[in-house]
Amino acid sequence: MGWQEYLKKDRKKRNPISKILLVLFFLYLSPSIYMGIRDYITYSQKLKELYQRKSVLEKKVKELREIAYNTDDPYIIEKIAREKLFMAKPNEEPILIIEKKEEEKNLWDKIIDLFKK
Repeated sequence: MGWQEYLKKDRKKRNPISKILLVLFFLYLSPSIYMGIRDYITYSQKLKELYQRKSVLEKKVKELREIAYNTDDPYIIEKIAREKLFMAKPNEEPILIIEKKEEEKNLWDKIIDLFKK
């Protein structure tokens, strides 16, 4: 009996229980693998968005610095510092005015408003 015949007999003797256990093991791990891949994809997309936002903000900062360095007028420098960079002089408190947006009413509120008038 040659070694090739021995390998053929070995393959036939394998237990089907081991195949079942292997399939069950992969079924047990599949949710973890799926969740890991899903999280990887979402976090890589968020990371890409953050890098894009970072590059846009760096460009804005660069433009503002160029404007500030190229101007000699102290009034313009102060205006840029106050409006764009939200800076203030000592003993001053900056005030931000936030416009209140009117909330969109749903259909039920609109119907009630019709009967109030």
